[in-house]
Amino acid sequence: MKKEKKRRRLKVGRLFMVLIILALISFLITKLLDVRIMRIDIRGNNILTDDEVIRYAKLENYPSFLKTLTFNVKNDIKKGKYVKDVKVYKGIFSIKIRITEEKVLYIDKNTMEKVTLEERIKDDKSICAPYLINEVPSDKKAEFNKAMSKINSNIICLMSEIKYDPNEIDKDRYYVNMNDGNGVYLTVNKFNKLNNYNKILENIGRQNGILYLDYGDYFKTY
Repeated sequence: MKKEKKRRRLKVGRLFMVLIILALISFLITKLLDVRIMRIDIRGNNILTDDEVIRYAKLENYPSFLKTLTFNVKNDIKKGKYVKDVKVYKGIFSIKIRITEEKVLYIDKNTMEKVTLEERIKDDKSICAPYLINEVPSDKKAEFNKAMSKINSNIICLMSEIKYDPNEIDKDRYYVNMNDGNGVYLTVNKFNKLNNYNKILENIGRQNGILYLDYGDYFKTY
C-alpha cells in the first residue's frame, strides 16, 4: 500500500511538473507573440517617404513581430505607387525593406501625369523630372519613352523641359531645356548621349548656348 501511494504521489508530482512546464511555455509563447516590431529599416526609396512605405506596408502601429509575415508586407508595399519591386527581410525584432522604385521619365504638361516606362501616375508629389511641353505622335511615343529610360536619373533631374521638335531632315528630333540655361538638340536614337552631359560641360566652361547632339556634336553660344 505504501509503495502504491508513493507511486501515485510520484505520478501526480510529475503531472504537476508537466502542467507547470506547459503553462510556462504557453506564457512565453504568448509574450513572444505580443513583442512588437522594434525597428523598420527602409532603403532604396527616393520618391516615396519612409512614412509612405510604412503606411503601404500596414506597419504604422509596429505590430507583433512574429505575427507579421514578410510575404504579406511585400505584397502590400507592391500595391503602392512608384514601387517597381520590393524585398522584405526579418532581423532581430526588426523588418528590413529594400525598394526599387519606378523611374519617372517626364511629366506630361497637358495631363500633369508622371510617366514611367510602365504607367502614368497623377498625384501632387514633387518629382525631379522634366516637363514634356507638347504632344509626341502616338506612333513615336513608345520609342521616345524607351529612349528616356536610358537616361540616368541624375541627368533627368537636370532637365527642365522637353519639346518634340522635328525638322525636314529628322522626324525623331527633340529639344531639351536644361536647368542650367543650356539647350540640347537630340534625335531619339541619341538620347543616351545626355549621360555624358556633365563631362561635356567641363569642356564647354561657364557659358550658355545650344548643344547639338543630333548631328555634329558641337556647341553654339547664344
